[in-house]
Amino acid sequence: MMAAALMIVAMTMLGMQVQGQEITRDGCDITKGCFSEPDSCSDPATCNFFLSWRLNADDDNVFEMTGDASTYVAVGFSKSGQMRDSDVYACTDNNEVVRSRNTVSNVNDPSPELKGVSDVSVSVTNGRIQCQFTRQPQLDGGNDTYYYDLSAGSMYTIIMAKSSGALQDDGNIDYHYGGQVQGSRPTDFSKVESVGADQLKTKLQKAHGSLMIIAWVGLASLGITMARYFKLFSSGTRICDQKPVWFAVHRFVMVSAFVFTAIAFIIIFVAVGGFVDTSGQDVSGRSRVTHAIFGIIVTILAIVNPIMAIFRPHPGEPKRPLFNWAHRIVGMSAHVLSMITICLGLGAGESRPLIGGLASFVFYVMIVFIILHFAFWVVMEITNCVKSEGDVPMQETTNYSAGKGSSNDQLNTPSNMDSDKTSRLTTMLFLGYVAFIMLFVFILFISVAVA
Repeated sequence: MMAAALMIVAMTMLGMQVQGQEITRDGCDITKGCFSEPDSCSDPATCNFFLSWRLNADDDNVFEMTGDASTYVAVGFSKSGQMRDSDVYACTDNNEVVRSRNTVSNVNDPSPELKGVSDVSVSVTNGRIQCQFTRQPQLDGGNDTYYYDLSAGSMYTIIMAKSSGALQDDGNIDYHYGGQVQGSRPTDFSKVESVGADQLKTKLQKAHGSLMIIAWVGLASLGITMARYFKLFSSGTRICDQKPVWFAVHRFVMVSAFVFTAIAFIIIFVAVGGFVDTSGQDVSGRSRVTHAIFGIIVTILAIVNPIMAIFRPHPGEPKRPLFNWAHRIVGMSAHVLSMITICLGLGAGESRPLIGGLASFVFYVMIVFIILHFAFWVVMEITNCVKSEGDVPMQETTNYSAGKGSSNDQLNTPSNMDSDKTSRLTTMLFLGYVAFIMLFVFILFISVAVA
C-alpha cells in the first residue's frame, strides 16, 4: 500500500513537471523580457514563436518558450545572428530539453552534453509545445566553448526554430521544417526588455525565390517555347513596331525575365550580406554554395543574351547564323541551369530548403514541372519533324527601313499550316501551354511566399 502511494505521488510530481504552468505575457517588460513572432500576438498560445526570460534568486536565467509545432521548439543563442555559431536548446515531444550546436561550418552537432540546465518542464497540447527550464549563465570551470556566457553585458541574437517532423532516432532534433525566426537585435538576457522579430531577412529570401520562379519557370519558359514552337501562332498579325506577335511576346517576356532576375539577384545579396558562407561541409552547406555559384552564372547569362540581341547581325548577313546559334545556346544554357539552381534552393536530395519552413513537397512539384515541360518539348519536336516532311523550307526575309529596329522577319509557310484546322490546333496548344505554366508558377510561388 505504501509503495503504491509513493508511486502515485511520484507520478503526480512527474505530471506536474511535464505539464508546467501556462505561459502568458504577464510581466513582460516588468519582471521578464519577451520575444514573439508575430510581434502583435497578445497570447503566447496564438504566437508562432514566444520566448521569455528572467533571473531567479540565484541569478540563473529562467526561460519559457512555446511554438505551434508538435515535435520541438528550440531557441539558439547566436554571436553572429546566424545559425552557424549558435548554442541551441530544444524542448521536444519526448518531454525533455536537448542541446545541440551549430558550428561555424554550419554542421549541426547534437553531441554536447546538457549542462547547467535544471527545472525542466515540457508539455504538448493540441499540437503545440510549451516548456520552461533554468540555465546557469556560465559554467563553473568554463570548459565548454559553445556554452555561451549569458551574464550581464553579454549580447546574443535570439534564433528560434520549430518542427512537427520526426526527431532523430537518438532523440535529437532534425532540420526545422516548421520555420525559423530571429530577433531584430542582440539581447542582454539579464535585462527586462522586449525584442521584436527580424522579418526582413526572411521576407527578402522569399522575395528572391518568388521572383526567380516567375522569371525562369514562368517568363523564360514561355519566351523560349514561343520562339521555338509557336512562330506560326498569329504569324500574320503584327503589332506596334510591325513585329510578328511571336517576336513581340518573346522579347517582352525575356526582357521581363531579365529584370526579375536582376532584382532577385540584388535582393539576395542584401539579405545574406554578400556571398554565402563557404565553410559548410555538410550536404546542405555544399548545396547552398552550389546554388549561389549557379545563380551567379545564370544571372551573367541573362545579362549576356540581351546584349547579344542588341548587336545582332541583320537577317541574311553572313554572321547571322552564328548569332542565332549563340543566342539559342546561351538562352537554353541559362534556362536549364536555372532549373537546377531552383531545385537546389528548394532542397534537392538530402539537402535542406534554403528558405526555412518550406515544405518538402515543393521540390517534387518542381521536378514534375521539369519532366512535363521537357516532355512537351519532345512532343513539339516530333510534331515539327512530322509536319516538315514535304513542306517548303521556311525562309527568313527582311524588310528594313531603319536598321535593326525596323526588322520584319517573315516566314514562307506551307498552305496546309495556314488552314483553319491547323490554326485552331496551334491556338489550343499555345493556350494549354500557357495554362500549364501559370498553374505551376502559382503553386511554386504560393508555396514559397507562405513558407
